[in-house]
Amino acid sequence: MSTKVEQVQHIFRELVERNPSMIVRAPGVVKLLGGELEPSEGWALGGAIEAAVWLAAAPTTDNRVTVHALNFGETAAFQLPHLELFASSVGGNWINYPMGAAWALQKARQALVGMDAVLVSDLPQGAGLGSSTAVTLAFIRAWEALAGFELDTLSRAHLAQKTEADYVGAQAGLLTPFVCAASHANQLIFVDGRTFTHELLPLPPNVSLVLVDSGERGQTAVWQQRARECAEATAVLQPHLPHIKTLRDVSSDELELLGHHLPETLRRRASHVVGECARVQAAATALRDGDLAALGRLLRQSHLSARDNYECSNPALDLLAATAWATLGCVGAKLGSGGFLQVLVEDEAVPQVIEALNKVFVGEYGRTPPSLITKFTNGAGSESASDAS
Repeated sequence: MSTKVEQVQHIFRELVERNPSMIVRAPGVVKLLGGELEPSEGWALGGAIEAAVWLAAAPTTDNRVTVHALNFGETAAFQLPHLELFASSVGGNWINYPMGAAWALQKARQALVGMDAVLVSDLPQGAGLGSSTAVTLAFIRAWEALAGFELDTLSRAHLAQKTEADYVGAQAGLLTPFVCAASHANQLIFVDGRTFTHELLPLPPNVSLVLVDSGERGQTAVWQQRARECAEATAVLQPHLPHIKTLRDVSSDELELLGHHLPETLRRRASHVVGECARVQAAATALRDGDLAALGRLLRQSHLSARDNYECSNPALDLLAATAWATLGCVGAKLGSGGFLQVLVEDEAVPQVIEALNKVFVGEYGRTPPSLITKFTNGAGSESASDAS
């Protein structure tokens, strides 16, 4: 990690011709269980990964914000404090995220300062790992450090969501920025999607996460349709269960008793949500007990329900998942967002698991799927550039 700090410091000195005063790292995130439950305010289990956005910054005195985005080979600038609610096309749409972060912070009555910034990322773009959220939180944390104010974790997450939803105009929930902001190294975060109370749960240090890219994309429309179907199922059940606000409030016994009121498709959607709520809570118990075998079983059950009841998988992911489950050293595996399979693996078995996944994928699809090996890391945060060097 120090190598990346030194790299971004060096690039900043070359481009801006002075030293950065601070550096922010904002990681990508995964939601191992329950990520699709956000519209139903369900529980989720996730964490931050090593791939991240890095931001080196120093304040200016003229309220001008200049950002050098190394991944795009572009530089763009804007002026504080007068940011209207619009998405800029200056320098490409990536600049909308720092502009939106400034806009959201000013709406929250925070006084900002100008900055020179260099932005570098090793996060895959558009792959469901929270790359745009990481950029947004990096700038929020940078302004906290440079302008001398401090936000709590949930406020940071709300501001990142506001940036993406209200300024950029993207589909954005609160879970991804919250996981990005609140995660800790070597732990998973168990989040109540209604209250955002959370618990950090230890993962054994000899377990890694392998993300395997099936190459399938375009899930956004599927998630939106599932959210609508869950809302429809809730509306059908509410006359019989007046206390419920979303499907998270429905117990398995209640669904079994009243499921006949739902059309078959809606009954399966509800079955997944109700079951996944229980699985996430059981996974939290398994982590508290150090029971990795139970966690692995829950991940498998989740994938099968996502495939059969939620219908959000695909043949490539199903093939990869079945192969992972059958490979020695795999703790558990299930589909994630963005077409990735998420595989928890004992460290010493990582090469064998990847070899098995590559072999079956090449045999079926004629290509090797990209994979990323990571540990779970700290959430978005800043550190002194001088300390980092």
